[in-house]
Amino acid sequence: MMHDYYLKLLLEPVDEDKISSFEEWERENKRRLKGKSVGEKRIIWQQEEIVGRKKKDMILSKEKYINDFYPKSVDLQTFSENSVLIKISFTLKKPYLSKDEGEFHILNGRIFENPIVRDKFTGLPMVRPSTWKGHLRFSAEKVEYDEEKKKKIIKRLFGSESGEDVALKGRLYFFPTFFKSDAEKDVITPLRRDTRTPVKGRSPIPIEVVKPGSKGEFYLLYVPYPKGKDFKEEQIKEDLMFLAKALKLMFYIYGFSAKKTSGFGVIEEQLNEGKFWIKSNTKIKEETFSRLDELKNKLIKLFGG
Repeated sequence: MMHDYYLKLLLEPVDEDKISSFEEWERENKRRLKGKSVGEKRIIWQQEEIVGRKKKDMILSKEKYINDFYPKSVDLQTFSENSVLIKISFTLKKPYLSKDEGEFHILNGRIFENPIVRDKFTGLPMVRPSTWKGHLRFSAEKVEYDEEKKKKIIKRLFGSESGEDVALKGRLYFFPTFFKSDAEKDVITPLRRDTRTPVKGRSPIPIEVVKPGSKGEFYLLYVPYPKGKDFKEEQIKEDLMFLAKALKLMFYIYGFSAKKTSGFGVIEEQLNEGKFWIKSNTKIKEETFSRLDELKNKLIKLFGG
């Protein structure tokens, strides 16, 4: 479990969590890096020692600001050319719900049935990185695109699915989202599929949801690696244009919540803030957008076409 991992880090000496220099890391991993170029080694080092450590640093406490644990634009300096960090600050238009492992939990003496997923250090409702990945992949499958090209792009972005012979790491890195406003009790009335009327004999189901109007922040990191034998620079533009379409579908149409068919987990079209940063010629460029339609347009402006 993610939270058990964070707790383990709290109990370990701080020195063990220091980032190893490239030279130290290369010596320690000499055998498994055999046959790889210096450039490939550096990318793997960045992924393991910087992206990995960034996630380790996300140990939350109520005395700290959540924003301190999200990636920063300056972090892009350590990544390869054309790496992109996207930030979407949103307001929920429909309720968000998720299913925790337990049937209920007790918070401040109150019992909550069908509880929402919460961070175990702060008690705040949260969206896990794996949840973001699953919902965005679902939306990516719904993008209108040439089917053969779509399959290749999805594999590049999200990596191999479980059960595939060759394991491929994706180019996207996800971070959790924390809702500062607490979840509230709600109920779902079971409906007949054909008539959409209440099912006789079925009682309303109590659930916990994050209410409409609640605000959250979504961060997504794109690193154009692994490149593979058939890599071309055009893939980066193709990846990002496709990603913009998938993000729009996830946030505006399908949502990122359980019960997609009921419209749960979609956001207001007007964003509280939209930004992305891209590493270009060793410099970090910043662009802003207020709706997800603009994200694609800004990318087209940068990459052309």
